[in-house]
Amino acid sequence: MSITRLSVEHVSDTAILTALARAIESDRPDALFKDPFARSLAGVRGEQLVSSIPNIDSLSKAIAVRTHVIDEFILKAVSQGEIDTVLNLGSGLDTRPYRLPLPSWLRWIDCDLPGILSYKYDTLSNNHPNCTLEFISLDITDDRARRTIFQQINQSAGSVMVVSEGLLIYLKPIQVTAIAIDLREQRRFLWWLTDLSSPKGLQLTEEFLGVNRLNSQVKLEFAPEEGIEFFHNFGWRKMALRFLLDEALRLKRINLSEELLSQLPFKGQQNLRNVSRLVWLIRT
Repeated sequence: MSITRLSVEHVSDTAILTALARAIESDRPDALFKDPFARSLAGVRGEQLVSSIPNIDSLSKAIAVRTHVIDEFILKAVSQGEIDTVLNLGSGLDTRPYRLPLPSWLRWIDCDLPGILSYKYDTLSNNHPNCTLEFISLDITDDRARRTIFQQINQSAGSVMVVSEGLLIYLKPIQVTAIAIDLREQRRFLWWLTDLSSPKGLQLTEEFLGVNRLNSQVKLEFAPEEGIEFFHNFGWRKMALRFLLDEALRLKRINLSEELLSQLPFKGQQNLRNVSRLVWLIRT
């Protein structure tokens, strides 16, 4: 991975920033979680990218809240015996198989681009996951490869929870449509955890990351006006919904004031509440 420039240039940089945000959270005395691997995964590139993100504190808190809530969803599904497999799409530098108290019988599959997976594998090679961990290289936008891998996992799994944390926002609506259909066609893929941005949330994320700069290859695409209803036509329904703002308040990662709200590019707490949602979907 190149570390010669300081702007967010590629989607792998967003994985590194996410790891750095988890490292920052882990260093807090009141940390929502402890990720002892995050800082080594963020590496030198992560420390360099900090200088290009003026809102790194806010971004880190948002990522920490998102991480914690998805942790809660996964642990709940595992504890209730609802799943035996987690398919983590666009897994990036996520370390849940190593840091969460997961049972050894759980099958966890990390899917991402080969460069990201090989970097994570090499960095964590001296550590052992708590569950059965597999790495599968996949460009999620490759229709044929995606369907083949989904079908193979469906044939060998009992009940699958799909996770796409931080992934969909980088895809075009037509690509998300294809993924939603392909997931729904696998009868053992029962649950789908994802985060969903609003158009205003997408705008705010662009400002945080500076990805609208000309030298950035990162494009933010998916933020449907209709929100969760986007998935209804493809056989998915809401099982649970958490608003990122509500969770940040609950977990004491933000303190809303009228002064803060007045400084935002869009006014009012309700608009801010709808910026980002964490959704647990169930197949119909």
